Amino acid sequence: MKRVFNTDDELIEAIMAGGPQRQAAIRFLYNRGNLRNRVIQFVKANSGNEQDGQDMFHEGIIVLDRNLRTGKFRGESSLDGYLYSICRFQWMNQIRKNTRVDLQEDNTKLDETVTDTPESLSMDAEKKAILERVLAKLGERCQKILSLWKLNYSMQEIADQLGFSSAAMATKNKYKCHKSLLKFLKEHPQVMAMLQP
Repeated sequence: MKRVFNTDDELIEAIMAGGPQRQAAIRFLYNRGNLRNRVIQFVKANSGNEQDGQDMFHEGIIVLDRNLRTGKFRGESSLDGYLYSICRFQWMNQIRKNTRVDLQEDNTKLDETVTDTPESLSMDAEKKAILERVLAKLGERCQKILSLWKLNYSMQEIADQLGFSSAAMATKNKYKCHKSLLKFLKEHPQVMAMLQP
């Protein structure tokens, strides 16, 4: 049975608790069709399409989850409002990046300002796609381990999710996967170059 969360406090508490409660809370957020539709409509009204909107909503939930777990959410707005603003920031930043690339006449590196906005916390879509293809080469298990680790899951949570006997086993496997990723990138410097900021 799907869990229903009636308040933002319940959602935040579940996300902070981790494990199955966190999964249920994130699933609940993800299935809020009206909020996802608002994000998609915003993206479509600003040079994007349906898939871009879906991607921004997904990215927004990842950033929201990370910000809650690292204490960056101050509770000054509702979670819905906060998530919507993250998605808007990310999409507008994506448009700015695309515009800068279009205007670039040669191969010189563009000057980019570093800002502490939600979009600065996530990779742009192209780098994300490249990294996902690299992770896929490492196998499904490594892909899952490194994805959960990137989202700040604890080793115990990763062990619970993926069926390891202990947090120590999850750590050992994460180390092996991370080592394999670094080895792959070292052997493919052109991929490493594409992932550089």
